[in-house]
Amino acid sequence: METVTLKLDRRHIQILKDRAKATGRSQAAVIRELIEQHLGGDNSDSLHDRAKDLCGSVSGSKNMSTRKLRGYGNN
Repeated sequence: METVTLKLDRRHIQILKDRAKATGRSQAAVIRELIEQHLGGDNSDSLHDRAKDLCGSVSGSKNMSTRKLRGYGNN
């Protein structure tokens, strides 16, 4: 690997440090992942891969047939 130097403002440095700490990875690994996600690769990730951080974030019945839709179908 080669070395690249970049300048970031304090806010971005803090975000980078927080992300690295939260994921247990180095700052360089976080940057490499973000570059790959946004600039590299063939973008063949599935929709689930791209939205997996959202899974489980919505509450309610998993079975849509049990949901009460007030007024739906009434003319």
